Amino acid sequence: MYSIIFFVAVFTTLSPFVFGIPDECKLPLNMGKTPCKEGKKEIRYHFDTKAYMPLAFEYTGCGGNKNNFKSEGECRLTCTGFDYSGCAAGSAPVKTDPCQTDKDCGPKGICKSGNQINTCCDKKIEKSYDADWSPKCPKGKKVLKVEQGGIPITVVGKTCKSKFCPAGATCVEGTYFATCCK
Repeated sequence: MYSIIFFVAVFTTLSPFVFGIPDECKLPLNMGKTPCKEGKKEIRYHFDTKAYMPLAFEYTGCGGNKNNFKSEGECRLTCTGFDYSGCAAGSAPVKTDPCQTDKDCGPKGICKSGNQINTCCDKKIEKSYDADWSPKCPKGKKVLKVEQGGIPITVVGKTCKSKFCPAGATCVEGTYFATCCK
């Protein structure tokens, strides 16, 4: 019985690595056609395979491709599944065995808690990824958060060229993604 539960937990957690992500989520960022007279500019989300997460961009309102979602949550659910948990930026685990503590992962690994099992991830990648969530904003500014479904989320984009920061905000680029400071 326990082996079946363990198999289901491992299968659910690692299924994005085994089966891959849906094809529409692999499409490159496409901000839409310009000029666009009939559309309305708005912030949308696309799934970035390098960062392995939804990233914001300014959609022109015309054209584009299927990797274009109205919310961060819709993008995440479509592209990673509800139960996805894994290493930062979609990187492969440094060990395939589940872990309980950082010691189980060796000197270059860190034990990352998942939805069903813990995974040994590359310590350097995890720290770099985490640093992108806490960028050094210009003096007097803080990381911009917006509400989606009543929950404050940090708005992140692939690069500042994605034009996702609102007027008056400063875009700060990191290793994996960019954030807005206001």
